[in-house]
Order: sequence, then structure tokens, then C-alpha cells
Amino acid sequence: MFYFTMKKIILFIQALIILCFASVNAFSQSAKLTVSANSKTVALNSSIQVTYTLTGGNASKFIRPTFANFQILGQYQSSGGGMTVVVNGKLVQSGDEETKWTYQLVPTKTGKITIDPANAYVNNQWVSSPSIVIEAVNGTAKNNGNNNTGQQNTKTNPAASSGGEDIFIRAYADKQNPLQGEQILVTYKIYTRVNVSQFAINKLSAYAGFWSQDLLKEGDNAKQSTEVINGQNYTVAEIRKIALFPQKSGNLTVQPLEVECVAQVKTKSKSAGNIFDSFFNDPFFGNNFFDSYQNVKKKLKSNILNISVRPLPDNNKPNDFKNAVGSFTFNSSIDQTQVKANEPVNLKFTISGKGNLKLIDNLNIEFPPDLETYDPKTNDKIVSNAAGVSGSRTFEYLIIPRNSGQFKIKPVNFSYYDLNKRAYVTLTSPEYVLNVAKGAGGSNITTSGVNQEDVKYIGSDIRFSKTQNTKLEKIGSFFFGSGLFWALFLLPLLLFIAFIVIARKQLKLRSDVQLMKNKKATKVSMKRLKLAQQFLSENKKEAFLDEIFKALWGYLSDKLGIPVADLSKESVENALQLKNVNPETSKAFIETINNCEFARFAPADNSTVLADIYNEAFDIISKIEKELK
Repeated sequence: MFYFTMKKIILFIQALIILCFASVNAFSQSAKLTVSANSKTVALNSSIQVTYTLTGGNASKFIRPTFANFQILGQYQSSGGGMTVVVNGKLVQSGDEETKWTYQLVPTKTGKITIDPANAYVNNQWVSSPSIVIEAVNGTAKNNGNNNTGQQNTKTNPAASSGGEDIFIRAYADKQNPLQGEQILVTYKIYTRVNVSQFAINKLSAYAGFWSQDLLKEGDNAKQSTEVINGQNYTVAEIRKIALFPQKSGNLTVQPLEVECVAQVKTKSKSAGNIFDSFFNDPFFGNNFFDSYQNVKKKLKSNILNISVRPLPDNNKPNDFKNAVGSFTFNSSIDQTQVKANEPVNLKFTISGKGNLKLIDNLNIEFPPDLETYDPKTNDKIVSNAAGVSGSRTFEYLIIPRNSGQFKIKPVNFSYYDLNKRAYVTLTSPEYVLNVAKGAGGSNITTSGVNQEDVKYIGSDIRFSKTQNTKLEKIGSFFFGSGLFWALFLLPLLLFIAFIVIARKQLKLRSDVQLMKNKKATKVSMKRLKLAQQFLSENKKEAFLDEIFKALWGYLSDKLGIPVADLSKESVENALQLKNVNPETSKAFIETINNCEFARFAPADNSTVLADIYNEAFDIISKIEKELK
């Protein structure tokens, strides 16, 4: 009985201590924004972490500095703090919380660089952090301590270290010997025996020879499990999952993913001479009342994956095969077949299933010459989740018949390699017959480009009689056989010959696919940037970044004649160098690509960063276009 009474008394004392600490914090702290860096100096092209810590309130707005003369590699936000104690075997949080904004920065020039203050709106007022000075040097920087202008809770302590066996990252591929174009799922898992408070990706894996698609979206809860390795229990979480589609056969390599995380390691308070030590450190309380947690920074790197890609078989390969690999269905529809001249007709082709849908190009369709057609509109309903990439891609063609009559649209073939059947499959749409009647007024010709100012009202029905002197013609003079007659007679022949010469020249130019892509590269990239701007206004981050990637890589692929499978940062730099493009421009392009990649994996959603990426992409495409002319 005495035992249980004493236990209640001790629990009551613990509760009083928690309330006292919480009260002191509530009255003694006000909103404060501090800044810290993990080093005073940093080598050029090496990274440094700058952290802004807010205590004493929650920020409704946070405005970061511009970080002039730095490149932002990554950023993340975390919340927590206060005092953590154990009551009845449970962790209890008390005191003010703190919010941290951490940025991974790389200097772009040497010398002392001042980072301006950050600003946060807390409790209906603005608070600002101090400015901070970072020195960028050539070679290797000496880490001479933390440059703290505020709080810093990431330390190195022998009593609170996290060994290499406590936390590590592994990469797994569900297929080691896939076919070219076959989907591979690569999963990155973090294994830990300690608490991890936050992590940021320092360097993304390189996927040379692959087309990649992220499967874990921002905000998705990490899938967690437990595994036993070498007799030790580990908590396992999937931090990243990628769908890869190999674009060429042979031995391909997936480079490591590099992550920097903060592990929370338990330490114990050793206060010699404290009269409460013998009381609270009694085994009755589990020796955990005065335990505390300390943050230890860890840099992790995943393993290299070697993928051996088999080529697709050449036997029975269709002539119209365009590297579609997976399991698909093919459907088509037309909105009407009985129309009048100059009335629009919509023809749709939909490819559905699982596989490399985003790599499927326009279909080969032969339209009758009397049907005016336009480039198809592509609509994607593609889902990327943990199971892979699936959905549908629709090509919508606008057709305008200019003359009356009956016109046949021949069946369209779609060929792909079926992974289940291990064979090529060709799906065919039905033939469509358009019956076109004459348009309004019996005219089948539509005149475009007429300016209303060129059409003038005469103003009267009766014209004055001709008052000038009549020109008399000499008797025996005839138009037939005259110079004007022969000129008008030969003019159509000359025009016909000129038409044939120009048509052949245009046909030759159109047969040069690379030349046509080169000419249309800028126009296509601007269309994609316009679509990206629309996604940005709709706050669709993933769709925005996809279009930015397509605009940048697609522009250089078409402009420089580099196949998509061979696109990489190195190949782009070499190609731009051969075209005598300014090295600074080439470097700016690579920096824009890096900013896009890290924006995709930044946990915090910052519309300002996305807007900056859009402006960078627009400017770099315009700059390269000018230098290539």
C-alpha cells in the first residue's frame, strides 16, 4: 500500500515540475528568429547548411533571403522543440515549440558573402533574424566551428554518436535484367535504430540511359515496416520510389542517392552533487527521467545498382513500332461522319494500360488531301503510384473538310511489345468514312485573312457614265498572237514549274526530321513553358516541374540533335561547347536543371521558388537560342 502511495506522490511531483517549466517558458519567451550555419567557411562548389529557428510562436508567413551568390540545393522545414520528459512511460512535450527552415547552399563565388536577414510574421507582427557572413574559399575549407548567431542544436558528442550500423540507406530494383523499355521499380529505403528528426537529399541519383518518373508524391506518408538484420531490429521507411524505363540496351548504372539527416540520440544528464540524483535515478523510475535527446548529423549514401538491359527481339517487329512496351488497349472514336464543308470533326485515339505511356509519340495517320488537319492535342490521364505508371494518353485531331464528297480515313495501327505475351502486338482502329455535303450558299471555299477595312460600301446603285475620251483601236489589231497574249499564255506554265520546284524543296526539307525538329524546337519549348505557367497558377507542382523538364531537355534534344536516351548534363555541355555557346550559359542551363530537381523533392512548397524556376527556364532557352543563331 505504501508502495502505491509513494508512486502517486512521485507522479504528482513530476506533473508539478512539467507545469512549472511550461509556465516559465510561456512567460519568459517571446517570438524570436535566429540564424545559424554549420561552418564559418565553405569551399567553392561545396555545400553549407543555413538554419533559421523561430521560437515563441507559429509563423503565418516566412520570407527567406534571396541568397545572392549562392545556389540553393535543397530546403526543408521542421517543427518541434520544447522540453521532453517521461511520465508513466510516455514521452510528454512541454514548453514552446520551435520551427526551423534549413537551406542547403553552394557558393558561386569566393570571398565574404553576407546573407540578408529572414523575416517571419508571428503574433500579428514581423520579426527578423540577424544577417550572417559566410566566407567562400578555393580548395578545401577548414571547419572552424559553428557560426552561431542564434541557437544550434546539432552537435557532435562522443556520448551521443550514431554509428554506421545504426542508420543506413539501401536501393533495391525489382528487375535486374529487364527488356529495353520495360518498367523497373527502384525503391530507396532508410534503415535506422535511432530516431530521425529530418532529412534532406543532397545529391540525386543519376539515371543515364533511363527515362524516370517519381512515384512518391510530396506529402505522402512514408511506408514503414520493421526488419531484422544481423540479429538487430531496424525501423525501415521508403523515402523514395522511382519508375525507370531503359531507353537502350546494355549495362546501365543507377548512381547512389546521397542524403543528409539528423538523428536523435539519447543522452543522460550527469549532474554531480545534485541531491535529487539518487532519488530520480532509482531503478524504480527506469533511469529515464533526466534522459535527454541530442541531434547528430549524418551523411548517408545508397548502394550502386547495376542493370543489364536486354534488347527487344527483332523477329516479327512491326515497321510502325515506336518503342511502346507494356500492356495496352487501343480505342478510337469520331464525333460525326455526316457534315458540311468547313464544319469541324473531332477524331480521338486513346491508348490505355500500364507501361511507358509518356514516351508514346503521335500516331501515323494518312488523311485525304482534301481534309485540313492540325497537330493533335494530347491529353494525359496518367497515374504514378507505388505500383508504377499507368493510365491513358489520348490524341485528339481536329479535321476540317474543305470540299464536298466522300472521304475515307484509313485504319490506324498501334504496335507495342506485350510483356505478358512476350511478343509484338498490333492493334488497329476501324476505318472512318466522312460524307461531306456542300456548305452554306453552295460554296466550298473558305477565305481567311480578309481585313474588314478592305471591304468598302459603294454608296449608290447608279454609276456615272464614262466621261473620258474613248480609246480607239486600229483595224486589224487583235489580242490573239500579241505579246500580252503569249505572256498570259506562258504565265501558268511558269507558275506550275515554280510550284513543282518549291514543293520538291519543301518535301525534301520535311523528310529531314532533325532539321524540322531544329526549326520547331523553340516553338515547342515555348508551348510547354506556357502550359507550365498554367500549372503554376493552379498550384500543380508536379505537373509544373514535368513541363519545365520537358521544355528544357526537349529543346536541347531537338536543337542539338541529341537522342533522348543519350541526354545527360555531360552530353549537353559537350554539345553546347561544340556550338561555341558561352560556358556561362551552359553552366546556367545545368544550374536550372539542378534547381528543378531539388524543387521536386523539397518538402516545403514555395511558390516563389517555382516562379524563379520558370523565369530561369524561360531566360536560359532564350539565351541559348540567341547564341546558336
